[in-house]
Amino acid sequence: MEFDEMQKIWNEQKGETMYAINETALHKSITRKKNAASKRIDMVENWISLINGTVAVFLFIDALDDPHYWDFVGSAMMLATVIYIQISRYKRLKAENMFDRSMFGELDHAIANTNSIIHISRMMVIGYLVPFSFFYILKMIVIEASLEKWLLVTGMYILSFVLIYWERKKMHIPRKENLEVLKKKLMEE
Repeated sequence: MEFDEMQKIWNEQKGETMYAINETALHKSITRKKNAASKRIDMVENWISLINGTVAVFLFIDALDDPHYWDFVGSAMMLATVIYIQISRYKRLKAENMFDRSMFGELDHAIANTNSIIHISRMMVIGYLVPFSFFYILKMIVIEASLEKWLLVTGMYILSFVLIYWERKKMHIPRKENLEVLKKKLMEE
């Protein structure tokens, strides 16, 4: 909540400092938070779909030139992630119509979109990095990859795990907690 837009009132009878909330400014602030959360989830879904779709096409074309089932499987796995993200996106966008345009409705909407980002972050590890790392480790064992390739691929997966974990813990979860604290404070009044 943006406290600089609140007006301080002195209650002389009780000798307490009280605050009056400028509801219009608060509603605008919540709307900005909702719009920012919507833009973030849209960007995440679109970029994951674009990147994985492009990789799926390149792996498929590569598999046609040098037919190894590894590249066909990798292409199918990438395509499956695009389908999953797009189905989730469709369900999320359909559910957005259920939120009313009140202050609490928009706050719930912002929390729901932040939850979607956290869910995608979890799924990036469970449904994406773990299967792909397992798949590519098996592939490197079968093709007897060089030490440099082992180090590169292992380093990339470890870096991906760390960055996804860091982003979820340091950005998305605190944002969700702040929105929930704001909702709780508003419900108390």
